[in-house]
Amino acid sequence: FSNFAARPPYQVTVVEQYLKSGVALPPATYYNAAGRAFPDVSALGSAVLIYQGGLETVGGTSAACPIWAGVIALLNQYVIAKTGKSLGFLNPFLYQMYANDPSTFHDITIGDNICTEGGCASTCHGYRATKGWDPVSGLGSPVYDKIKAYVNTHFNIEE
Repeated sequence: FSNFAARPPYQVTVVEQYLKSGVALPPATYYNAAGRAFPDVSALGSAVLIYQGGLETVGGTSAACPIWAGVIALLNQYVIAKTGKSLGFLNPFLYQMYANDPSTFHDITIGDNICTEGGCASTCHGYRATKGWDPVSGLGSPVYDKIKAYVNTHFNIEE
């Protein structure tokens, strides 16, 4: 949760649902419950196979961000080809899509971000994944075929 950026209107419903869900939260002094919440989305971020002079695995944001970039690039190319317009500013669109059809995302409900790469101690605090948006996985990971179907409906595209 940001200490600097206010929560945008498109996040209000899902973030308030999370904060009121009853899931265990870190101490209130550890986060700004009124701030912009993140992440918006997530993707597989562990043991992602890449080729960099040879095959190797990577993880974390460096793995998840390119996955979403690829999904959005494919969708944007598709929408431009069909309508001549781009998807535009995605964040409000992603939250609207989630509100209208949550199945466009894999809802990640198990896991947390309490421990770090440096280890875990009883003094570590973080968030737990739960049903719906959460600060561990955002809205979830992409379900491409369902997102594309939603895009078709939203942009009145007939295949």
